[in-house]
Amino acid sequence: MISTYLAMQNAILARNMAVSRMMQNSGLMLSGLSFGNSQPLQPSFAGADIFELQNKADETKITVYKKLEEELSKALKWHINNSTPKFGGVDYKA
Repeated sequence: MISTYLAMQNAILARNMAVSRMMQNSGLMLSGLSFGNSQPLQPSFAGADIFELQNKADETKITVYKKLEEELSKALKWHINNSTPKFGGVDYKA
């Protein structure tokens, strides 16, 4: 039961790290844009492509970690239900 809880906490931490990385990358992308006469004439698509690919990878990680977190919380609920006696019900043996 403890390992399930720790795995769930690890999934939550990894999901939060992916969200943080997405926010940081967005901030860096916006701070790197310059509008005005000093803007170079050649487009820099490489930075935008890396940004998009990293965002897609982070979105996939977030989706996977959310599913993992849901499944681990179900497993934790099952472990808690199995390890605690059911007082007042049909089976109240310790």
